[in-house]
Amino acid sequence: MANFRINNSGVSSPPFGSPGGTILSDAMKKTDNIKSEVKIGTWNVNSMLELGKAHNIVQEMKRLDIKILGISESRWKESGSRVVQDTTIYYSGSSESSNLHGVAIAIDKSLKNTVKHFLPVSPRVLVLQLNACKRNLNLIQVYAPTADKEEEELENFYKDIDTAMRVTKGADVTIVLGDLNAKVGEGPSNECVGRFGLGERNDRGDRLLQFCQEKQMVITNTLFKLPRRRLYTWKSPKDTPDNIVRNQIDYILIKMRYKNAVKSAKTYPGADIGTDHTLLVARIHIRLKKLTQPKSHKEIDVKQLRDVSVLAKVYDDINQKLAPLEITDSLIEPERVWQNIKSAVMEPSRRHLERKKNNKGKDWMTESILRLMEERRKVKNISKIEYRQLQNTIRYECRKAKERWLETKCQEMEELQRQNDSHNLHKKIKELVGSKKQTTHYLVDENGKIVVETKEQIEMWERYIERLFDDERERDDDMTTATGPEILIDEVEYAIRNIKEGKAVGPDELPGDILKLIKKEHLGKITHLFNLVYQTGDIPADWLKSTFITLPKKPNAKKCEDHRTISLMSHTLKTFLKVIHKRIVNKLEENISDTQFGFRNGLGTREALFAYNVIIQRCLDVNQTVYVCFLDYNKAFDKVRHGLLISILKDENIDSRDIQIIKNLYFNQKAEIRVQSITSKDLAIKRGVRQGCVLSPLLFNVYSERIMTKALEEERGGININGRPVNNIRYADDTVLLAETMEDLQRMLNNVIQASEESGLTLNTKKTKYMIVAKTATPPEDLYAGREKLEKVDAYNYLGSRVTCTADYLTEIKIRIEKARAAFLKMRTVLTARDLSIN
Repeated sequence: MANFRINNSGVSSPPFGSPGGTILSDAMKKTDNIKSEVKIGTWNVNSMLELGKAHNIVQEMKRLDIKILGISESRWKESGSRVVQDTTIYYSGSSESSNLHGVAIAIDKSLKNTVKHFLPVSPRVLVLQLNACKRNLNLIQVYAPTADKEEEELENFYKDIDTAMRVTKGADVTIVLGDLNAKVGEGPSNECVGRFGLGERNDRGDRLLQFCQEKQMVITNTLFKLPRRRLYTWKSPKDTPDNIVRNQIDYILIKMRYKNAVKSAKTYPGADIGTDHTLLVARIHIRLKKLTQPKSHKEIDVKQLRDVSVLAKVYDDINQKLAPLEITDSLIEPERVWQNIKSAVMEPSRRHLERKKNNKGKDWMTESILRLMEERRKVKNISKIEYRQLQNTIRYECRKAKERWLETKCQEMEELQRQNDSHNLHKKIKELVGSKKQTTHYLVDENGKIVVETKEQIEMWERYIERLFDDERERDDDMTTATGPEILIDEVEYAIRNIKEGKAVGPDELPGDILKLIKKEHLGKITHLFNLVYQTGDIPADWLKSTFITLPKKPNAKKCEDHRTISLMSHTLKTFLKVIHKRIVNKLEENISDTQFGFRNGLGTREALFAYNVIIQRCLDVNQTVYVCFLDYNKAFDKVRHGLLISILKDENIDSRDIQIIKNLYFNQKAEIRVQSITSKDLAIKRGVRQGCVLSPLLFNVYSERIMTKALEEERGGININGRPVNNIRYADDTVLLAETMEDLQRMLNNVIQASEESGLTLNTKKTKYMIVAKTATPPEDLYAGREKLEKVDAYNYLGSRVTCTADYLTEIKIRIEKARAAFLKMRTVLTARDLSIN
């Protein structure tokens, strides 16, 4: 979402709500301010699922010079933003399984840079905050339940509005607009409603007035004396000249103190998008202010390297810059060597590969269709027959235009396939199917307060990260005897050749793709740098710093712990660590049990599931009951103790220089959090394996192996396989304990808990479950983690597969079929395209 940015205007404004006053001052008339009068509208469009509806809305906005349009009953799923003909539409809808309700706000391109917040509260309420001079403009678009809905649903709707208003400040200009499905009626006025309403007040109208009184708001479209055709917002399908059935149920509400800023509020019966509601528009005097965009470095766009001429220029310039570098003096510290190499590589890369503005191609809509829509509008109140004919023509033309557009996209995808450009091919497919992960646009702090300001969110993340990675650790003395062979140029060449292309850059902003452009004759300089670091243990500052990016673990994630963080780090460091990894991997894996299937060559979740299923099936074949416990750790990778990890590595058969590098890397590392385009202060990471590091999976396996060895080395329980007791199956930290009796399982669990806690890992007892697998029903037996009783289950999702207490695989087969069906439906646009070749 577009989050808060700091408003540095520092300009004062006159008292708000004064007679005839406007929400601006002469002193504010600067070049980055937008004109004072803004047309703000709201419209129930019945649905935006119909082809061309969104384009029709944008066309009407431009024709009537409406800068902001709230939309009710949009029916778009989930939440996010889309750009339709340079107009940005922010929307909030129902889950993937439903397209009911939905609200949206369309923002003209001239106001795009004024948007500060987007907060989708529910399928019926969303908040959009714009930057105004001195104060914020809060737009709360709503769609109330219809009269046939239960009272409870109506109250939940008003609770959602209350939630939306909690993120606003008292001095803000707050506007609530939309289809409120209520009639306030005409007649005597009070502070919340004017004399010029329409019809008679109903119960929903009383509830709306109660809301207005509580929130100190006034209904603007009851304040102005207008013809009745400028008041009604909904027309019944039964409405005829002889039987008029029209109501006023859509409203624009504003805080009472800003009542005088509203210069008019009326409907536009001539506006047309094929809905039974009428467009309602208010003219409001308010001066909006463009946000100051944070300055950023020139990003390097490695995609431009696909152009052979650009590739040749970058290749030549980088190697020309590296050629004169004299860095063979062993007395030069690694930091200076790194900065010299980095400067030589980055300067030509930035010069030739500066990221250009992404000009998205035209969508499927055509000018001829837009002209047809305008013709339909002109006959709306003249000829119903001609209107329907034009409507049918528009639908037909929209369908054909979309088909032609899809045909072009299919041709583009086939061309990408022929070029073996899988990256852009997948990107093109995602564009077509609209597969985009949803993100929550706000956080909830420890006290339940909604936090939307970027600065406050960063402070929350800083507290969370400091708490998560805090630990008391003692650093022992550096090793007196450093052993380890010199790094060879062939090792560096192999590591660079295996760099994955197109990956996000770390804090040093150097893409891994650029390292591949260095000639072998200049790789000696990289090799010299690596040897300096390897021999001295002195790691450059850029390599020690990571940038954390947050991703939600689940839909509607609102707390920090509901997110996972991915770490962006230097690609040069990754290359260096690949050399270290290749040297130590075989030595360390010698002591890792064959019951560990995670992060190992040739092994994965399929092999772990196969091993589990084979053991269970063999036991059932001989009528042996199996007692199973599925362990779940609390953030196991983030709880690894650095001192203990180094101690474990010292007992392994690896060179001391390799250990010294790992030790210095872990004890000196820093991290920053990035929210939107703003980063936090540097934070100390005092425990946990480094996220995104090539060494981390291997180091975690070594660490967890020590725990399991300590816990189960003397254990004789488990399932006897050819005379060997097998008591666990692991995929990284996903651990299954297996036993032939509940007593054995309880003893093993106690030992694992004790060994884990001694190593800093704790069990999540809410997610840790146990299961008794048998052919026939067995008497219930309890299992405890400490004093806490664990939950017994009949089925469990293990490594993405459903395992049951009867080893019934039919359930899993049905689940996989349904997943395949859901995946097909999601990709239906592409998979059913007739213009896409089967070959």
